Amino acid sequence: METRRVQFDRERFLKEYTEWANDEETRKWRLKTPAEEAVKLVSDDAMPLDRRVELATKLGWIGPFLCSEGAVLCFTEPLAGWRLIKRGWLYQYWDHRISARARDFWEPNEDREDDSFALASELAETAAIGMAIARPEALWVLNVMELGLASGRVSWWDTDFFAAYLVRVYRKLRSEDDIKGIPLDAADWDHPFDDLIDFWHDEEKLASAIRTMCDYHLHWNGEDSEEHDAEFSAPYAMVNPIEIHALEAVRSELGLSMPKVEHELLQPPFYPLPEFAKNITTEEILEDDDLLRRIVEVNQPWCDGFED
Repeated sequence: METRRVQFDRERFLKEYTEWANDEETRKWRLKTPAEEAVKLVSDDAMPLDRRVELATKLGWIGPFLCSEGAVLCFTEPLAGWRLIKRGWLYQYWDHRISARARDFWEPNEDREDDSFALASELAETAAIGMAIARPEALWVLNVMELGLASGRVSWWDTDFFAAYLVRVYRKLRSEDDIKGIPLDAADWDHPFDDLIDFWHDEEKLASAIRTMCDYHLHWNGEDSEEHDAEFSAPYAMVNPIEIHALEAVRSELGLSMPKVEHELLQPPFYPLPEFAKNITTEEILEDDDLLRRIVEVNQPWCDGFED
């Protein structure tokens, strides 16, 4: 893999996204309006399918905005920033949970080209940071990604190398055989994700793979090309080594150490992952967020299949 040395201007990032997150019009259409509409949708215990699907679309706006706002806040108030990232993450999680359950109720349609509820690439950023700060929920996302390879629950592009890497990491966590050759019709794309798995037991080579991965991350943190969409396009993922967080979380649970690597991407406030960020519980977030708590109340039984 060719090493790409990329200089990342953190001060410029902070300035641009602080202005973006505080822009009144941006906040209105990405946060305030979807939240107001979500409040109305969950005001009644009776939620028909179309209402739940509409709710999921609102969560799909709220979650990423809160995560991005949290990333900006991390530079000045790390604890508050990470809490906001966790809160936004849970909104995204419930978007996926509701959308996945809704798919179970779709009528078979021969004219529908795609019966999946999500793209693997859409789940990858969520799964990666979730492994570090929302483990139980993240395991659900990873399980859906893996099942989606065979079931069609998730659609895979031929450049979903990030998602494929996370499936392989997930199988490492469960001590199951590695799955190679995914995506199934992989494009010829120069990427370092495979090396993070292939050098699992060689810390020297793994350290080199991590450095290369960080170079790749900074190169593709928002820059799409004609043949490939950037894996790290959300603001909270641009400056946050989420793929390394996932790697470290799994290795730690398996009793494996991480090699010491110095890189521009691996710096505070996002790396190393603060201990308090790991310990922010879902229950804490729900206590402080009436809308999110209500979303869980009216959708948890339905998503778990108790209210078919």
